[in-house]
Amino acid sequence: MGNLFLRRCVMSIPMHFFYRLDKMSFFSSWIKAILIIGLAFPLYCETSFASSRKMSEMREAPECSIYIRQLHFCSREMDPVCATNGKTYSNKCVFCSEKIEHGRFDFSHWGLC
Repeated sequence: MGNLFLRRCVMSIPMHFFYRLDKMSFFSSWIKAILIIGLAFPLYCETSFASSRKMSEMREAPECSIYIRQLHFCSREMDPVCATNGKTYSNKCVFCSEKIEHGRFDFSHWGLC
């Protein structure tokens, strides 16, 4: 009796109800994806869409006192530093080594001159 009642109950439910349940999981996945993108995109935008000039203005001048003991013992990383003498140095270590050794120029800005 109970089994027959259950079968009749299930048969009386319109088919579009099950169709919508099937589509709800897909819809729910899209909502989750949109939510994640909506939360992550502003963080991505703030750093990648900012102009390099603005990002370089936010950085401080290199602290050259840490390079006194290791003059010209620098890596080959490329993070250009422009000095007031108009010359571009490949990174802050090279810039500081030259500044400590010669001392006739100062930091101008990050990036190419």
